[in-house]
Amino acid sequence: MSENTENPMAALRIILFILTLAIAFFGTVSKKVLESMNPSFKYQAFLEIDPENYITFQLEKGPLFKYLSVFNGEEEIKVPDFTWTDDSLNFTMPIFYSEVKAKFVDNHVEGTWWKNPEDSTSKMPFYAYEANQIPEKFNNLKSADTNKKQIDFTGKWDTKFSPDTENQYVAIGEFKQTDNEITGTFMTETGDYRFLKGEVVGEEFYVSCFDGSHAFLFKGKMDGDQLKGEFWSGKHWNEPFIATQNDSAKLTNPYELTYLTQDSTAFDFAFPNLEGDTISMSDKRFENKNIVLQIFGSWCPNCMDETALYVDLHKKYGKNTAFVGIAFERKGELKKDKAILEKYIKHFDLQYPILYGGKASKKLASEKFPMLNKIISFPTTIVVDKERNVVKIHTGFNGPATSVYKEYLKEFEILLQELSKS
Repeated sequence: MSENTENPMAALRIILFILTLAIAFFGTVSKKVLESMNPSFKYQAFLEIDPENYITFQLEKGPLFKYLSVFNGEEEIKVPDFTWTDDSLNFTMPIFYSEVKAKFVDNHVEGTWWKNPEDSTSKMPFYAYEANQIPEKFNNLKSADTNKKQIDFTGKWDTKFSPDTENQYVAIGEFKQTDNEITGTFMTETGDYRFLKGEVVGEEFYVSCFDGSHAFLFKGKMDGDQLKGEFWSGKHWNEPFIATQNDSAKLTNPYELTYLTQDSTAFDFAFPNLEGDTISMSDKRFENKNIVLQIFGSWCPNCMDETALYVDLHKKYGKNTAFVGIAFERKGELKKDKAILEKYIKHFDLQYPILYGGKASKKLASEKFPMLNKIISFPTTIVVDKERNVVKIHTGFNGPATSVYKEYLKEFEILLQELSKS
């Protein structure tokens, strides 16, 4: 590793000193020159589940130290809130209340990811190396047989997690493979596992991701015509899965999972905003407008993907359709959850109201909406027309990492366009 990489801030001070002299004598130095003298850093980062299993992602520093980037396959998460000193690297993930605190040790970075900085048990060891410095211990497929013919996992996989137990649930794995690199995700009836990336060796594969809230690892191996594997969510959850390749695999229609009960004739809501003032559907701001109501949580990555979409749709259809979010949060008290919701609003530059539902609980959310059969997922979206009829209820959200996202967006825009004409 170069001297600049081992001690980036010391090198930066020298560069800045030289630039200061240059500016004093020659005037303004161009941005192009600055960037050429301050190159990016690229690391392969790891979160340790145990000595045999690691969640991997790419960590890069953008030019001029403006931000860090976390890469999961096609996804880039920009992280502007970070400090990079002579001996340490600390950063706080956007949106989610989580942070990494690490030190430069010899030729790598070593520290801890705190999913919740206020919870001393919610943490994982963090490491980062340049590509040519990664120790063998971080190989997720240590036991893979390189002599086996390499499987191509491209396609759809009909999947069961926790098979043959009371916790069983179905999913569809969607993967694309190029040589030994594999990307994709698992879709469930309540949401997807977002952008996954990993490697294939022989009959084995792994894919993983880190988005600041969730740290996922999936490992599997072919056994005959069946894929058998394990799924880890951080250190706190581990379950088996089985899958068979099936390009016709389907999930339950997300518009059929949540619905109005037979004895319900009307839909309504009334919740406080972040200042504590009650906002209801009868407020003047919603008069003569269709409503898209999102039941969500700021802690929920699928909700994050859906919110990003709704920000764009609000700009296009906000004249005739009001968007409103009702947040169910970790701490369950408005004054304690207010700061994280303000961070969420600022990140997305939300121009529509966010109301407070209470603690993040599907049971509690179901009680707050007694006209529905139940809330089984964050997010859940309810579309109400100007006559206050419920038009659609969409459970969960399979986002841009999935094959169904573009079709969903197309259908949803058609719905908003039709409602705008009424």
